[in-house]
Amino acid sequence: MASTTNKVTLSNLKSLIKTFPSSPLSAESVQFSDALEAIAEKAFSSSSSSTSTTNQITSTSATTTNGTSSSSNNNSNSMEALKIAGHQRRIIQMRDSLIRIRNGNAMKTYPLTGRTLSPPNDPHYYTRFRNGVRNAEKGIHRPWWKIFFNIKGEE
Repeated sequence: MASTTNKVTLSNLKSLIKTFPSSPLSAESVQFSDALEAIAEKAFSSSSSSTSTTNQITSTSATTTNGTSSSSNNNSNSMEALKIAGHQRRIIQMRDSLIRIRNGNAMKTYPLTGRTLSPPNDPHYYTRFRNGVRNAEKGIHRPWWKIFFNIKGEE
């Protein structure tokens, strides 16, 4: 997917992050979307601090009249501008990556085979795993004797 040149805002990124479903395997306070939101907020806060630093450098360079200090300020201005452009490019890449994750591009590009989904040594492993998660959500536990004797089945 080619990245577009649209300006990415924090609110746009947060609305995209909110489209990810919550995970039943982790606690309510530890979710993938919460971690992504924190990363996005940190990225945008550092972006705004870089912008304010560039504005301060520009205002100082306008007040200097010496040619050498002005050229050094221009170099620092161009370096700051490159840093900001790189940072904005990384934010756009983050948005594009989130869209690819949400759309499931990896599952379409690299589909799982039957051997992966049903390993020969334990063909019902993933079925039991899924059912175990669903039962744990409901508060249903495996009987102690099934755990002790390592009794597995299709359930």
